[in-house]
Amino acid sequence: MVSLGKKAADSDNAVILSLEKLQDGKEHSLPCPSYPPEIRVGLPDLNPSRVKLAKSLVEKAIKMHKIFTIQGPYPVVRAALRARGWIEQRMPQQVQPRLNSDSRSYDAEEDNSEETEKEKEPDRLHSLMSRLVRNEMVYFYWTNRRDAICTNSLQKEQIINHFAKAGSFTTKAGLCVNLRKLHWFDSADADSFFPRCYKLAACDEKHAFIEDYRRTACTSLLKYVVEKDQYIQWNEMHQNFQDVRWLKKQSKLRCKPPVPSETVTTALRVCQEYLDSLEHGDIDKSLETQQTLTQAQWEGFLNSYYLVAHGGAQIEKSENFVSSCKAMLQKLEKVCPQLGIDGTQNIWIVKPGAKSRGRGIKCEKRLDQILRLVNIDSTLIKESKWVVQKYIEKPFLVHDIKFDVRQWFLVTDWNPLTVWFYKKCYLRFSTQPYSLDTLDSSVHLCNNSIQKHLRPSHQRHRCIPAHNMWLDDQFKAFLARQGKEALWETVVVPGMKKAVIHALLTAQDLIESRKNTFELYGADFMLDFSLHPWLLEINASPTMAPSTCVTAQLCTAVQEDTLRVVLDRRVDRSANTGDFQLIYRQAAVGVPLYIGINLVVEGIAVKHSRRFQCLLPPLKSSQLPSSKRCGAVKEKEPGPEKVQSLPKVIQKAQENKTTTSSSNEATTSPAFLPEPSISRVAFHLPVTVLSVDGGSSFEHLSKKHAEVSSVQPTTATEKKQASLRMVMSVPNSPVK
Repeated sequence: MVSLGKKAADSDNAVILSLEKLQDGKEHSLPCPSYPPEIRVGLPDLNPSRVKLAKSLVEKAIKMHKIFTIQGPYPVVRAALRARGWIEQRMPQQVQPRLNSDSRSYDAEEDNSEETEKEKEPDRLHSLMSRLVRNEMVYFYWTNRRDAICTNSLQKEQIINHFAKAGSFTTKAGLCVNLRKLHWFDSADADSFFPRCYKLAACDEKHAFIEDYRRTACTSLLKYVVEKDQYIQWNEMHQNFQDVRWLKKQSKLRCKPPVPSETVTTALRVCQEYLDSLEHGDIDKSLETQQTLTQAQWEGFLNSYYLVAHGGAQIEKSENFVSSCKAMLQKLEKVCPQLGIDGTQNIWIVKPGAKSRGRGIKCEKRLDQILRLVNIDSTLIKESKWVVQKYIEKPFLVHDIKFDVRQWFLVTDWNPLTVWFYKKCYLRFSTQPYSLDTLDSSVHLCNNSIQKHLRPSHQRHRCIPAHNMWLDDQFKAFLARQGKEALWETVVVPGMKKAVIHALLTAQDLIESRKNTFELYGADFMLDFSLHPWLLEINASPTMAPSTCVTAQLCTAVQEDTLRVVLDRRVDRSANTGDFQLIYRQAAVGVPLYIGINLVVEGIAVKHSRRFQCLLPPLKSSQLPSSKRCGAVKEKEPGPEKVQSLPKVIQKAQENKTTTSSSNEATTSPAFLPEPSISRVAFHLPVTVLSVDGGSSFEHLSKKHAEVSSVQPTTATEKKQASLRMVMSVPNSPVK
């Protein structure tokens, strides 16, 4: 580098070495360890005016603390920061390690973003400025990995786009555990917006899932009986048995052996026992009267249920149980908020607890298959990463195609919790028509990373594009054609906001809050047949790849609006925040007022007169026998050297009392000694009141005076009690 600098000084054109060129030059270096090779790099000639401009921009950016670093392909963020006068300090080019399971990988379309960025910079001005600030302090970090920057080493004024320990709710297992604690933070019920979920690695949760699956099989069987009766009535009313397909299906089903009607009776009994347990009605029942099914009985019931729900077998005299099944389902609907999303198939979705982009997710509807699938991967079992969640069997469909909703939200502070909700979102469709006859991923998983590799079905409606995405405005137009446009603003959006806030409240104590930190999250929702939103998962570092025309438009906007909230609003509180809406700001925790302590000392005034007789015997050593301690004690005048000085306030009060009593001594009969007076001394300590209205002022209230009040005993009982409250010891120093 020294020899290169000398030769460049003699040249008319300055040569700027970038890190990329330097690394390329090392490949042609000679095997000489002592002297570095001379590298002559052919770069475009730089205009001196451009160099001067670069230096002035760098000086201004350093003065205003506008140095940033980006890890990962985020060209939108880079361009937005440069437009605000920020200069990038580029990270050294190195092989990026593979993302861990907690992080969300980006799509393949993002890999060429850096190359596109380089092509747009022919004069290498930004590279020159990046070299000039290579030793300066970075004030803004944007990374795609939470562990890319050690937050403990950051200065207070440095900004970063990730909170530490946010994996407590951005993983499926963490979200599952956190939402069970919602009742400690809010009166809402997590079962009203989050499908019930279990961690199968924990033994207690595994048993709870098995019980839930069995109970859901009972309710699914009752639904099957009711829906079958409704289907038969509909065919009789509208088709009059003219549907040849329906007649053939019914004839085939009659050929199969029927399932005994006791299966429905067992399902009704299990549901009634569940209702009794919710009302604590099972407490009054003895163990002998409780008819709990054995393991063998449960296996027999599930096999019968599989034949009916999955195989289409008939139930003996099922029409006799229709009214009982309807009545039981109506009772369950009042206490089970998720009864509406349960169908007749009892389908559950099995997920690796810390993976993203739909990897490893499968749908199963048999209990033995679910448990067998989980036990295959011992690593995930050991790490407690397997979760099983109830599948929404009755989703809202668009032209018979299933979809989910990707919704962004921004957290700018965890203490107090501050949440920004993005007004725009988009829908992701599957490529195949919705059906419960198959559990293939092309039908039930809407992740773009899965569906983009599949070919759309020819039976799919032409209104759904080939890239499988819709803007929220397109979905609103679809709802308007069905007369349900108002439900978007009254049901869907409020439900998503509440679900996000509830999920964040349960994780607030687990996050390491840090000022000058923010994070953008992507939540996935599913809508049921009534358009009620159900939270599926929350993703950290959501992909910003412009994979389709929908994501190219929205992902660009959400990144720019994020910088408006994080940077522009720091300077101007009334700055435009784009489509971000502040939906929650936690109230500041009120600090209780410190009112001090009122110290009260009560006792009997001590007379120095010899005529005064102490009403209580003096204390003796505890080593004496109890009989001697309780015996008579001879009077003994206390020596002057043993008298302890009283507080000045008490002495002054007693001098006044002594003067008053001595003036009345002549009129007082010697047979009746004056009763000792009780003095009450109240000391008020200084009071400090802390201002909690956002100010930094303190109000110091001090009351240093002592109040002395004389209380004369009136009744004999009060006189006796007053004599027992005699001061046993007096401190050497006055009370402060």
